Amino acid sequence: MKKTLLTILIFAGFSNLNFSQAWILSNVDPNTGNEPYEIASGDIDGDGDMDLVMATYDYNGGTPLQDYIKCYLNDGNGNFPVEIIVSSTIRWVDGLTLADVNEDGAFDIVASSAIQNKLVYYLSSTSMDNTYVYTEVSIASNIASPGDVVAGDINGDNHIDIVVPSYGSNWTQWFSGDGMGNFFVETTIESATTDGPYHIDVADFDADGDLDVVVGFVNSQSVEIYYNQYDGSDPTSVSWVKDTQTVDSGNSFLLVVAFADVNNDGIMDVVKLDNSSGEVEWFNKIKNGASTANTISDETIIDRPGAILVTDIDEDGLNDVILTDGGSADDAIVWFKGAANASPSATPTLIVDNNHQMFHVTAADFDGDLDIDIAAIGNSSDTVDWMENRINLLSVNDFESNTISIYPNPAKDVLNISGYSDTSIEISIVDLLGKKVLEKTLYTNEALDVSQLSNGIYTIKINNGFTYKFIKG
Repeated sequence: MKKTLLTILIFAGFSNLNFSQAWILSNVDPNTGNEPYEIASGDIDGDGDMDLVMATYDYNGGTPLQDYIKCYLNDGNGNFPVEIIVSSTIRWVDGLTLADVNEDGAFDIVASSAIQNKLVYYLSSTSMDNTYVYTEVSIASNIASPGDVVAGDINGDNHIDIVVPSYGSNWTQWFSGDGMGNFFVETTIESATTDGPYHIDVADFDADGDLDVVVGFVNSQSVEIYYNQYDGSDPTSVSWVKDTQTVDSGNSFLLVVAFADVNNDGIMDVVKLDNSSGEVEWFNKIKNGASTANTISDETIIDRPGAILVTDIDEDGLNDVILTDGGSADDAIVWFKGAANASPSATPTLIVDNNHQMFHVTAADFDGDLDIDIAAIGNSSDTVDWMENRINLLSVNDFESNTISIYPNPAKDVLNISGYSDTSIEISIVDLLGKKVLEKTLYTNEALDVSQLSNGIYTIKINNGFTYKFIKG
């Protein structure tokens, strides 16, 4: 689905950029193999720091050559001295994510092959000489042209499930996991169309406690939402209902659809990126009602946008928007500052200016300094790079110097919150993508259970006002 855009010549340039903070660019891999296309971050080896995984998609005019999935193990300081070839037999990886499918405390690598029609994951193990060996495990081998892959708990059983669309079969399917690495085909989310589903994301869009799915269709160039009807009683009884109103239509080349709280009002929005028109928009969507489009960026800023990511990179408790260029003229990573109950700033700030065609980005704390860094693949440069965010975040001592104290930080099972005078406080926790992952009312001297959260950096909001960062590790 991706390669027609690479043959288009692009002549637009950047405008209206400003430079307000420093980023340091470091190379992770100078030679990934031809055309790296996907990247993800997470704790792959279970040592508490954020590693990287990358996959290539060497189109080669429609005749696949050599593709790779590689992972890069972090030493905790932003160095990636260990590079491992996870697979050299998979081809055309157009879906890549990390998830702990067997619940051993380390993320596993989940990938789809658009030409081999398969969905697989890779478990890691350490050999006698302390080298990592990855074993490919099949989830499904009969998915015609699978696209994006996402992971989440669809049926509320606290195990990772997998969602994938099939462009060739015109359906979007989910597979339930049992926590031991086994997956089972479940009810189809959507089917019986000729619209060509390819891009997806999951989140609790309607705030009813389960994960819903947004789907971007290649043939119809439309965006639709499907609501999870799980009633919480029987994990095998998940069903789906399509929103009665389309989120968006009339696109030219959908490349990304996602859920995110773009306007920082505590309610999920829908994001779309059109690589051909240059439109990057967020939608204030009412369930079974109106969908209002709001511009994040257009062709005057980045003519051929490649990837978008919504996360808080300036540590003000508000989600910002990271946007990359997938063309050959603008070629940069920029970010738009988030605002409370409003669209992000209309003027982007430049992070890195290069000529690498970046179709995917990921964000995590790669150097252990408690701020959000960025990693990206260079499709034309065949590189993996990461950009160090130079903003200093709150340390443990900074937390303790405030009226409200949160400890321990990092936390494994519980967070203790003290220093407030109210008999109760409202707590919400959001992840790096701005998705709310936990919400609870805490009473005096009650600890917050965070044991079910995956390892990583989170923002905790107290009474929808005070915001702090903490590490689940």
